Amino acid sequence: MSSDSNQDGGKRPDSLEAQNNEKILAVLRRSPVERAADELADHPEQFAPIQQIFGRKALGEILVERKKITEDQLRAALKTQSERGEKVGKILIESDLIEQNDLLQTLAIQLDLPYYETLPIADIDPELVSNISISFCTNNLIVPVSRDAFGVTVAVNDPLNVASVDDLRLILGTNINRVVCPRSTIEAAINSVFERQEMSADAGQGLADDEDTIAGLDDAHDLLHDTEEAPVRKEVSAIIRRAISEKASDIHIEPQDERVSVRFRIDGRLREVRSIAKKYESSVATRIKILGKLNIAESRLPQDGRISLKVGGREIDVRVSTLPTKHGERIVMRILDKSTGIRPIDKIGMPAEVFRVFKNMISQKHGIILVTGPTGSGKTSTLASAISAINKPDVSIITLEDPVEVTIPGVGQVEVNEKAGLTFAAGLRSILRQDPNVILIGEIRDGETAQIAVQAALTGHLVLSTLHTNDTAASVTRLNDLGVEPFQITTSVIGVLAVRLLRRLCLTCKELANYSPAELAVIGIAESEFQGKKLFRARPQGCSACRNTGYNGRIGIYELLNFDDNIKNYVLKSVDGAGLRKIAMQHGMTTLRRSAAERVLAGETSLEEAIYATQMENLE
Repeated sequence: MSSDSNQDGGKRPDSLEAQNNEKILAVLRRSPVERAADELADHPEQFAPIQQIFGRKALGEILVERKKITEDQLRAALKTQSERGEKVGKILIESDLIEQNDLLQTLAIQLDLPYYETLPIADIDPELVSNISISFCTNNLIVPVSRDAFGVTVAVNDPLNVASVDDLRLILGTNINRVVCPRSTIEAAINSVFERQEMSADAGQGLADDEDTIAGLDDAHDLLHDTEEAPVRKEVSAIIRRAISEKASDIHIEPQDERVSVRFRIDGRLREVRSIAKKYESSVATRIKILGKLNIAESRLPQDGRISLKVGGREIDVRVSTLPTKHGERIVMRILDKSTGIRPIDKIGMPAEVFRVFKNMISQKHGIILVTGPTGSGKTSTLASAISAINKPDVSIITLEDPVEVTIPGVGQVEVNEKAGLTFAAGLRSILRQDPNVILIGEIRDGETAQIAVQAALTGHLVLSTLHTNDTAASVTRLNDLGVEPFQITTSVIGVLAVRLLRRLCLTCKELANYSPAELAVIGIAESEFQGKKLFRARPQGCSACRNTGYNGRIGIYELLNFDDNIKNYVLKSVDGAGLRKIAMQHGMTTLRRSAAERVLAGETSLEEAIYATQMENLE
């Protein structure tokens, strides 16, 4: 089995990061006494407040001294702490007064520990984790990074978790020195070092071609504790584990002429992370089929299945889809992390005006609210947040989904099963007899479902659903194509929300950008808008925190079409999407492209990413 040259999933760092890594390595090689002397000499203002062990300043006091919060904000947080009994740091983060990294840096100062945003991940010796389980590192967010005459230096995300450090001291039988790092940096280090350790352990071993030796994996088996020795089993487990660690939404296993490519979709973009020898293609496909309870003897027809796993205590659903191609069976696995939870509707990043109108829409007693966008644009997450916002004891909510991706407590969720005859249309007819107040339809994809949804809205139900269109105005044309008359659209539809996801710039390595007025004009930013503002772009080679991509995480952009009298009057005359869009813009609708431009001006994403995500937008 082969792999790409860089197991961190990207190109080698450029010279600037290499120099930075060398500096970190030089510090890590020094003794604790030498490190303390260096830190005291370089940052006397930070360590002056650190007194004797029982005389350390409080966390809040240090945050005020570092000008991260004001004294009034600290007093308010302390008052909340006395009422709720929670830690001050957690209260400040929940109040959006500080970031998680601000808290980590302050804890490092308080505890007299070094803090690093990044680590030389590629230089960590895999031998350091040879006696440690990946579940221990993942659960405790701790990973060894170097060894010297004074012991082992470990990176920790929670410097107050001394129990895990004590455990590691017993396991390794040596002194432990700590450095503090962000969660993303530690997760990237864990993934890299354990993958290289596994590959080193498997070196020289061949994969078994005898498919009869591959045993099944029970449902909800903990993947991180899968210690079976079968190389194919270990390979598949390693691929899924790495995908979950890197927060991938999909795994693509694609047979080619001479090899099998493994790609992850991370933050909406595909990236090759692994290569498997062609002769092992059949064994890997069989293993995945067994996990997904598919027919391993059938390779000529597409199949769909599901794998239920636990990874470090987190419940993971993996939807498996196989498709026969010229070079073999193509397998795509969609990863659904049930432990992620549902973000509150006011925390998903909607602009204030869009949020105000949308919140008013979901508070209505009847009508249809549509969320549009391509696959992976955030439609399901947006609807889940909306349902959670209106989920109250006196409201009956039933959903019809294919499949149920997000579990919402207190909501009746029905899963479509077309093989058994439970289609969207059939399920919707049955749901109407269940006396619901609110109905969520996973997708309106045929005329019968559209007609039943309209009738439900006209008979006193609030209906939320998704529609696959490129923008809000095109949804009217699409509904008409499905057989919904213009007068039905105007009397039932409350509004349409279009959603896209942009990649967020990596906070660790983003660079100042000097865009020209002509470049910014492409996305509709006038010269007067960016005067005096700092704009940023992605660093070409990225860093270890963002896995060399320059981006880390995603943010939403929104376009909301409110069906007011002007829009209704136009729809009654014409269902032309382009004309409707112009009317809506004349009456103040913020387009997806404008929403993306505002993200650029706020320094959250790059101009290149904004243009890429909205390139189909009509600029007129």
